[in-house]
Amino acid sequence: MATIPSISDSLTAAGSASIVLIVPDAARRGKLDRMLNDSAFPVARACSTYPESHYLEELITLGCDVFVVDLDANIEQALALIENICSRDNPATVMATSARSDPALLIRSMQAGAREFLAEPVLAKTLIDAVTRALTRREKTQDSTSAGKLLMFVGAKGGSGVTTLATNFSIALTKQDAGKVVIVDMDLQLGEAALGLNLTSQFSVLDALRNEGRLDNDFLSSLLVRHTSGLSVLAAPEQYTPFNSLSSGVKKVFTILRRQFAFVVVDAGMAICNAEETLLDLADTIYVVTEASVPALRNAHRLLSYIAGRERSPHVEIIVNRFNGKEFAIDQNSTTKALGRPVDWKIPNDSPSVRTAENTGVPLAMKDSPISRVVDQMAVIASGKPAQSKKSKTLRGLFQ
Repeated sequence: MATIPSISDSLTAAGSASIVLIVPDAARRGKLDRMLNDSAFPVARACSTYPESHYLEELITLGCDVFVVDLDANIEQALALIENICSRDNPATVMATSARSDPALLIRSMQAGAREFLAEPVLAKTLIDAVTRALTRREKTQDSTSAGKLLMFVGAKGGSGVTTLATNFSIALTKQDAGKVVIVDMDLQLGEAALGLNLTSQFSVLDALRNEGRLDNDFLSSLLVRHTSGLSVLAAPEQYTPFNSLSSGVKKVFTILRRQFAFVVVDAGMAICNAEETLLDLADTIYVVTEASVPALRNAHRLLSYIAGRERSPHVEIIVNRFNGKEFAIDQNSTTKALGRPVDWKIPNDSPSVRTAENTGVPLAMKDSPISRVVDQMAVIASGKPAQSKKSKTLRGLFQ
């Protein structure tokens, strides 16, 4: 069995970045190693082959800041390796490098999770700038040892659009580059979050809850699927499955996820079963989704009263979905009176765009639209950033 050749086992000093090179080509590996060491960025390990699972575990435990993965020796194996690294509880930046200036290959490496694409010939300045960006990202999240935020979407009435808003909000939050994001579909019977993202998952949150004794970072990571936006998804079961005994498994699942992700978004649907108290205890923010109708507003008020009456009351924001200012049968003052507080967000009514997104599997947040603009602003505020105008991004800019 091949071993991983080690050039240096010294790890990063404070303020520096340590790097793992996974570059089968000896000449290319040596060139990258020299450029990095000349710039005072230590190479912790240099691998002449794509590491197998046992050795990858060893590399992950080094706690390095950057993995440079060369694609050319075996593109499929390299992309699978990048996805494997990025799917773990690992804050490192993965960079792909290739002699092929192929936009399709760049996109595939991005979808696998790479944050940088270094086309040959790699110049020293290009490499150092990329490592510096990785170091900046590390510094932004260095104090993230505390638990990630749990943001829960719950509907005041069936069909209020909870899943549509939760999934698009999750993608918008991923675009903020404020940390990793996962969405968990807690509608165990009829959840549709994965479907709305055009994903099919072999596993679900039910597999986690039924295997509480096996729950750890690795096991839970193996149940997730990844969207092209970078969003991770813990899906609801594909088949209708009655399941009521959630108990301590729910707390354990979300405790692990909050260690792995900066933001854990929960699609709670309308009924949270007996996981309700646990999720309310863990939630940092609850988004109550309602519509401007008497039954929905009445239910929303009941839900708000219940949350406010608990010993622990998280931050709550109210979203009126399918808002149409020209045909608003219940005026804003009446809505505020019915809820007992003002509305925080109004989502424009654009049923044709929503239906197209649902049927094509391309979320609204992946395009510019009146709905995506509001959801983007929600994500900006949730990420802790000041509200700002949306800037266009080039393909290259997606990696920065």
